[in-house]
Amino acid sequence: MKRLLIITGDLAVGKSRFAGILSKRYGAVVMYKDKIKEVLGDTIGFADREENLRLSVATMSLMTYGFEELSSLGEDVILEANFKSHELEKLHSIATEKGYKVLTLVMRAEMDIIYKRFVNRIENENRHPVHISGFDGYDSLKYYIEKGRAEHIPGEALEINANDFGYQSDERVLSLIDEFMGK
Repeated sequence: MKRLLIITGDLAVGKSRFAGILSKRYGAVVMYKDKIKEVLGDTIGFADREENLRLSVATMSLMTYGFEELSSLGEDVILEANFKSHELEKLHSIATEKGYKVLTLVMRAEMDIIYKRFVNRIENENRHPVHISGFDGYDSLKYYIEKGRAEHIPGEALEINANDFGYQSDERVLSLIDEFMGK
């Protein structure tokens, strides 16, 4: 059976890094929201938060289109982003239509940990400008995180504690994903 592995959750919890690890582990194609948004930002540009948000919407549309096209090849696919409910529902609909089994990994961490990681990214990691706009402190980031956590996750989901990055090599977590991926 074909498989779609969706990786979503809080900001700054290691979703992209874990998607890369899993892509290598399973030989699956992976699409990263941040990479697509960076290409759009470099190509189209943006002047303010509103235009940045439009880049996010376009990115998610491209990810959905990309999955739809990749699904015609019958390959396992990994999609990584902080998805909203309607985006997940659309992906599930396509997956069902194309005969894919779906598992969503939902990565969560404590708010203080997320905030420290987020600040570190801005101050020390030379983040692309498309990822920096929109947050003006702890309360703003907390509001965004809480809003994301309120989103409905359809289908089968596995919640992962991302307070540290030990989950990336945790045999219990990996064996659950292995079982889903048929490995």
